[in-house]
Amino acid sequence: MKKLAFGLLLMMCVLRINGQCEEDFTPQGFIDFLDTNGYEHSLYEYLLAGKIVVADFYLLTCGSCMSSAPCIEEIYQDYGQNTGEVIVLAFDVGEGDSTDEVAEEWAQEYGMPNVPNFSQMGGEQDTEGFWGEFYFSCGQNGGFAQTYIITGDFCCGDPSALNYETGCYAYCGDNTCCIYEEGEAALTSGVSYVHQGGVVNCNEIRNHLDNLLIEIIDLGDHVNQPKKLINTMNLFGQSIVSKSNNILFNVYDDGSVEKNYIIK
Repeated sequence: MKKLAFGLLLMMCVLRINGQCEEDFTPQGFIDFLDTNGYEHSLYEYLLAGKIVVADFYLLTCGSCMSSAPCIEEIYQDYGQNTGEVIVLAFDVGEGDSTDEVAEEWAQEYGMPNVPNFSQMGGEQDTEGFWGEFYFSCGQNGGFAQTYIITGDFCCGDPSALNYETGCYAYCGDNTCCIYEEGEAALTSGVSYVHQGGVVNCNEIRNHLDNLLIEIIDLGDHVNQPKKLINTMNLFGQSIVSKSNNILFNVYDDGSVEKNYIIK
């Protein structure tokens, strides 16, 4: 598989295809990986903590990967250097069982010196196998550079939520995957962004991350600061008690107003 996959990488390094991953696909093969600085990372732990993960895969000899490296560094710097909601990681997946020294030298030379970077550690760390999960679940496209954005695909374990699942075992502890009101949508989960082939579009990645962050903020505000009804008024601004055959306005403590038609 390794030689076949690498052959496809060479053939399609310049071709760009924005693919689509299988529904509910969440990669599993990234557990206790060591970056070139010796720090340990696990994808599942990031996702369970509600983080948005940007996974960038590169080849040491790929021109598009070299040109994309500064963008990945910018994303890392601009979104909090992995101290906030966005986690940016880079993986060498080329043939040759790269060492930490080789991967670190590549990142320094092409403009990605600070992003946590994962080599194959001379064959001891299966970064290529981790990328292979995306290859088989996201269109079997070998075009490089490749970048994916992943969010946790977990069930809601809060019994008070509308989408509570009995026996939920992969519970999102901050409730970002829970729905509390009709019409709400849970945070996007799984692989929500795919770039396969050619230089990455930095603005495209930023826009996608910003939209995901807006979802997190909106859902977090709802969970942590629920609205409290403080008054109900009629069309003339008068507080009312009876709620039959009226157009009413509910006023909440966050300043929002909802219009209701009550007919009995």
